[in-house]
Amino acid sequence: MLTSIIIPTKDEPTIQKLVDSINAIIKENHEILIVDKSRTAPKVKGAEVMIQRSDGLGNAFVEGLSRSKGDIIALMDGDGSHRPEDLQKMLKLIENHDIVLGSKLIEGGECSDTLGRTLVTLAFAQLTRLILGVDLRDPMTGFMVAKRNVFDNLELKPKGFKIVIEIVYKSKANVLEVPISFYKRKTGFSKVGFNMNGLREMARIFELLLELKLGRIRGEW
Repeated sequence: MLTSIIIPTKDEPTIQKLVDSINAIIKENHEILIVDKSRTAPKVKGAEVMIQRSDGLGNAFVEGLSRSKGDIIALMDGDGSHRPEDLQKMLKLIENHDIVLGSKLIEGGECSDTLGRTLVTLAFAQLTRLILGVDLRDPMTGFMVAKRNVFDNLELKPKGFKIVIEIVYKSKANVLEVPISFYKRKTGFSKVGFNMNGLREMARIFELLLELKLGRIRGEW
């Protein structure tokens, strides 16, 4: 069985270190697909680098999914926020579930976010439960392992960074949340924060939640 690990990147200075760590820790047969939006694509040993043709992290995942060959599909950040050790733990649990999500908000999870970012995350988690009725503690996570058949006949229309909630809501899959350690990047810069990019992303998340809800009510998918 093959696992495809999809990592969207843009100007990530430590991507080689992450790939080396993944290849050292992950015991399952796997391939690493880096979907890169940088001005100059990185040269990375031990992974396949794809040039992203579209925009946004969600679309990067869709492009990687189309190229992937695995029976299991994983999505993780390329900036060091997500640990390969947690990915290994999630892969061990996927057999009895359709989707396993890494959560920094459930018991046992760790998060180095500022108080302000944590409050924003909690607010959107509550909005997701209220609007979509999805019972997840950390629906905004970008750390996921899923069986390939989850994506059969699933039409994804990514909006911004948060594609995982679209996958969970549209697929009606069996989901398990597991605790992870989430770390702030140590080098480079964040693409989203308390700035104009962050405000635009918050607006896209709210728009996505409404579109998902209205789409199901209208029977559009």
